[in-house]
Amino acid sequence: MEDNSQSYNNTNQTQLDTSSGENTSVTLIRTGYSREAFNSTFNTDFTQLGVSEQDLTFFDPNLATVEDFFTIYNNLFFIIPKYGEINSHEYLIKESSDYIDYQANQLEIEALLEEIAELRESNLQLQIDMAGILGAKQEIDKAIEQGRQATAQ
Repeated sequence: MEDNSQSYNNTNQTQLDTSSGENTSVTLIRTGYSREAFNSTFNTDFTQLGVSEQDLTFFDPNLATVEDFFTIYNNLFFIIPKYGEINSHEYLIKESSDYIDYQANQLEIEALLEEIAELRESNLQLQIDMAGILGAKQEIDKAIEQGRQATAQ
């Protein structure tokens, strides 16, 4: 196999004039590579950082567990569209609701909410009646006081 890389070294000696008046010899060495030699010599991938794209081609949905599902679901949670006929949070809610007969629970919840509304109306009516009774009592007390004052004169 023939080596086509174009690696080379340049040696250059230079005399420098320092402030002390003495000349010093300095040797500079430069190594250069062609693009092909550089790519074959140096690894420019970010493998040292431990950041690599996961290869999901090995994933077999038939071997997935419930834990696998929820791990993937949690990773994709904010990517999944909120609404849509399929592949959305809305779709998951509808499918799961049908499976656990969520409507039966919903009907019971609605009946309880209706009962709460009726009790609130009844409570409000009782408060109005009590206010009326208190108002009438105040009127009676006022009339009694006026009667006492009239008899005292």
